[in-house]
Amino acid sequence: MILPKFLGLLHIVALAQVCYAGLLTDPAAVANKKYDFVIVGGGTAGVILAARITETTKHSVLLIEAGQSHENIPTPLRAPALGVRFGSHQSWTWNYTVVPQAGMENRTFTYQMGYILGGSSYSSSESPFYVAFSHRKFFNKIAKLAGDNGWSWDSLVPYFNKAEGFLKPAKGSEWGSHDFESSAHGSKGPFDTQLPMFPNDLDPLVTKLVATEPEFSKWNNDMSSGKSLGIGTSQPTITAEGVASNVATAYLTPAVLARKNLDVITGVRATKLTFKASKAGPVANGVQFTPSPDVNVTTVFANNEVILSAGAFNTPQLLQLSGVADKNFLKSLGIPVVLDSPNVGQNLRDHVAMPMQWEANVTTTLDQLRDPTFLANQTTVWENTGKGILTAAVANHLGFFRVPSNASVFDKNNVDPSAGPDCAHYEFLFRESWESFITPSPATGFFTSMGMALTSTASLGNVLINTTDPFASPLIDPKYLSAEVDVRIGREAVKAARRAYASPVFDGFVVKEFGPNPNATTDADIEEMVRHSGSTFFHAVGTAQIAPAKSSVKSGVVNPDLTVKGITGLRIVDASVIPVLPDTHPLSAVIAFAERGADLVKTAWAH
Repeated sequence: MILPKFLGLLHIVALAQVCYAGLLTDPAAVANKKYDFVIVGGGTAGVILAARITETTKHSVLLIEAGQSHENIPTPLRAPALGVRFGSHQSWTWNYTVVPQAGMENRTFTYQMGYILGGSSYSSSESPFYVAFSHRKFFNKIAKLAGDNGWSWDSLVPYFNKAEGFLKPAKGSEWGSHDFESSAHGSKGPFDTQLPMFPNDLDPLVTKLVATEPEFSKWNNDMSSGKSLGIGTSQPTITAEGVASNVATAYLTPAVLARKNLDVITGVRATKLTFKASKAGPVANGVQFTPSPDVNVTTVFANNEVILSAGAFNTPQLLQLSGVADKNFLKSLGIPVVLDSPNVGQNLRDHVAMPMQWEANVTTTLDQLRDPTFLANQTTVWENTGKGILTAAVANHLGFFRVPSNASVFDKNNVDPSAGPDCAHYEFLFRESWESFITPSPATGFFTSMGMALTSTASLGNVLINTTDPFASPLIDPKYLSAEVDVRIGREAVKAARRAYASPVFDGFVVKEFGPNPNATTDADIEEMVRHSGSTFFHAVGTAQIAPAKSSVKSGVVNPDLTVKGITGLRIVDASVIPVLPDTHPLSAVIAFAERGADLVKTAWAH
């Protein structure tokens, strides 16, 4: 998104990193070895599982990651303000592309997913905020769908707190007791979060918006308290040193990597799961992987379980390659059927982003970073002090809203897709920059953006392979805006964003709407605008959804304990098991699922 010449500059000034012991890259080092647990995918969930399971010294673990290690993390992934700018078309992302979207004028675009140890926990991709655990009703809905109260809000709160190392604002900060609730956070966990480090011109204006405009008057004291509606202060994933948090550096510390019962191998791609037969059905017993298509596969074996943590796209891809999916689909590709599991790769849910921009009458927005000299100077400041504009969060304030009660949106054919009357339909990110993730950027000028997203959607997509080549990308089809109710919510969200920035509060700051279509005023025009410019916040979930223990594979892919239905020795712990779409950012949910998932594993093998 930022101009390509800056990429070279930032690599030149990349911070020196500590190199970690315990990281492997040569498949021969683990060839034909047996581990108690083999975890596929070193993203958010996989890293947490590896760290937590090996706390029990009798359990041996191999963690397999396709991307690079977290050694020498490049500056764009470490500096919070640069993450969104550098997310696409880089070596640390999978650079997947969605298939042409019928609901978006048959457009296609790159989908960011972390291709690095730590995965999408980096601020460059889907989750620059730990903020917003979703409304408690969202998690209670998961518990109901799973038939397991262990996935309810009250049951997961200890896992949120176990993971989080919330940093209270320092004395003299612009943030106060109205911006967070200490009781809503954990303070001793490995994953750092805090309130924004770098103030901006929007901060006082958003506060005035809440104080003066009835439509936007609801203030949320803490987005992580189990209530999601209203405007509140964001909680970006930033360390005390001003560096973007990620689960790899948080959980895979040198002490953890030095454990004799943990091996981590990077730069190799899992190509297939292996199974053995039993009277009770197939038993997963190993994983095949290779660093490239022209190198023979290496096989490792699992005494207890193979655990898939490859994410909402790669987990169903690997299951399908391994013969676990709809039997007719597998037969069409000539793949032997291990288990007829028709929901594998189905139920893909995602947030729809509708980026909007306004010209701003200031010269202090993040748009300054387009100037190479300014960027170089600020990089030096950040390297030396951990402060400055490079510590800026994606947005200092977020807002979560429902469509107005008098809007004609829902009817018998367009049912409210949210988890309840206290859950959000759409989100606002009040951002000082021309950037709203993937929109084309102007070369000059200063802007403010509304990173608006539809957080409750009804559209369902899928992830399906069309080849047996494990190095080929799966076909990712979120089917954005295929449900009419999503379009209706999108129209109302655009109108609300305009009403917000049309408030007299922003007089003198906002000049005029810049894009993507400031002249779209009728419902038909706004719908065309949403379909023409809509994209994603990279929050895919649901492709291996959870279902009650006694239900069949026709109901879901995994049981409430995240073991795969119909297969022994196989468990899935990642965003793919989450059956419904969070009405806020999903990072905290994935972390909590991983923390509880690790406890489920340790409990199951405690003997």
